Amino acid sequence: MRLTDNCYAVTGLYYIPPWSVNAGFIAGKKKTLIVDTGGSSISAQTINGYAISVNPDNEIIVINTEKHLDHIGGNGYFADKGNLIFGHKSIDRSQNELILSISEFNCLIPNAVRRNANEAAIAFKNTKIVNPDHKFDQAFDMDLGGIQVHIIMTPGHTKSNISVYAQKVLYCGDCVIPELLPNLEEGKVAEWQRWIDSLEIIELLNFEYLVPGHGFVVSGKSDIHSTISRMKNILGDAIRSGKAPTTEL
Repeated sequence: MRLTDNCYAVTGLYYIPPWSVNAGFIAGKKKTLIVDTGGSSISAQTINGYAISVNPDNEIIVINTEKHLDHIGGNGYFADKGNLIFGHKSIDRSQNELILSISEFNCLIPNAVRRNANEAAIAFKNTKIVNPDHKFDQAFDMDLGGIQVHIIMTPGHTKSNISVYAQKVLYCGDCVIPELLPNLEEGKVAEWQRWIDSLEIIELLNFEYLVPGHGFVVSGKSDIHSTISRMKNILGDAIRSGKAPTTEL
C-alpha cells in the first residue's frame, strides 16, 4: 500500500489468529528502510519483493520496532542477504523460543490430523531467529538519500518499542493497536504509564498516516486522534484496575 511518495505499508501478513501483522518500508534515493520483517521467512520474502520493486538498486536496511517474534521473525531472511538490521539493544531472542511458539500455534489447529502432521511449522519453514546487529537505546535519524527518517523511543508495550517517522507517516509497531485489544501482559502499572507517556510523545508529531503493528492503517487527523485516545483509555483502565484488559476471570 503506497501512502506517500516514499512510504509504503505491507499489511495482513500471516500470524496467529486473531492477529495478522504489518510491516512497511521507506524508499529513499539510495537506501530503502524496511520497518519490521514479519513473523517468518516467507513474510520477509513478501516484504522484500515489494521493497525492491520500488527502487531495485537501493541498499536495503532493516529496523525492528520491538522484540516480539511477529516483528523480527523475518530477520534471518535479510541477514542471509547481508542487510544491516537495526533494533533496540534489549532485543535478544532465541531459536528455541520460535520452536516453542510454533508448538503452541500447532495446538490451536482445530483438525486433529493437521495437528498431528505439525502443519503449523510449514508457515515457518526456513525461519531462523536473528537479533539486530546494530543496536541502540536512544533516538536518532537516518538519511536514506533525500529522505530523513526519525527513530523515536516509544517504550511501554515492551522496553524495546520504537517508532519510525518520515513524510507524515508514523510506523508505530504495537505502540498503537486499532480495534483489537492491545497486549499489556508484558508489563505492569509502571510500564503501562510509560506507554501513555509514549503515546503523548507521538501525539505531538504531525502525521497523516499511522501504520500499526496489527490491524488497519489509520489515516486522517480525526481517526488518528480517536485511535490514540482509545489506547490511552484502555491503558488508563488497566492502571486503575491493576490488570491487563485481556486478563481472564
